[in-house]
Amino acid sequence: MTKRRDKSYALDQCALYRCSTRKKLFKLLQTSSEKFAELKAAPDLYKPLRKKKKDGTFRPVLAPRGDLKRIQRRIGELLLRVKTPDYLMSPVRGRSNIDNAARHRGAAAFHLLDIEDFYPSCTASKVAWFFGKYLGCPPDVVKVLLDLTTLNGVLPAGSPASPSLAFWAYADMWDEIDQLTRDAGCQVSVYVDDITVSGQNVPGMLVHAIKERLAHHGHSFKASKEIGQINAPVVVTGVVVRDQTLLMPNVQHLERHKLRAEIAKLPEGYEKAKKMASLMGREGTEQQILARNQAH
Repeated sequence: MTKRRDKSYALDQCALYRCSTRKKLFKLLQTSSEKFAELKAAPDLYKPLRKKKKDGTFRPVLAPRGDLKRIQRRIGELLLRVKTPDYLMSPVRGRSNIDNAARHRGAAAFHLLDIEDFYPSCTASKVAWFFGKYLGCPPDVVKVLLDLTTLNGVLPAGSPASPSLAFWAYADMWDEIDQLTRDAGCQVSVYVDDITVSGQNVPGMLVHAIKERLAHHGHSFKASKEIGQINAPVVVTGVVVRDQTLLMPNVQHLERHKLRAEIAKLPEGYEKAKKMASLMGREGTEQQILARNQAH
């Protein structure tokens, strides 16, 4: 069994940092120039799928072919070992949606933004900028990395490398937003494409400035998902924040009640086992939330 590497490193200690030749890159990615040439020539490397979201709606994803996915996963794993800012909650090993909510305990005011079509808005030129400027890779190595991680000029939703690359390719934007919030006496957290700002007061000028930074870097937000709240509980990445306390949303309690009723009516078999697993997962989440309250 391979021991999981939880230790994180500075960016200049990343295995990809200053990877000087294609030969070294292929070795690092546990592949070969022959496999890369095969992938380049393949016509159908991605399969369009629909992935169900927690709210019951579906989002389109592009599932990479197995051999390409293994290489993308390797790139993603190497980037996950790099230290990230405190404001980034996902994708980060050891941090969860509960940690994201916990970061905002004690705040009186909240403002939540959700980036529209996040991965399709992350461009290959920004990914190239990260590989070239941040990681110091030469142009021929950058070109290979782009061919392996982007599709039609953007990051494909469904690639294991896309979550980390979506952060690092826009690290300058996220740092700008973090600085804006700290200058305003607030704090921010980023959970993939969810932005949460909190403080004793979240000024409208701050929210406007954050939206301006997003637009400057080619991103927009979902107006339907924007939430401003003051002196009232708010749901942050699926967890209710009420003063210093974290809670399960009422909808989750109702869903558990519904699952128990359905399980009681089902005979033994696959469908019952599937619903039991779902129920246990929800109960496990509540236990984690309660544990965070007790530890606080």
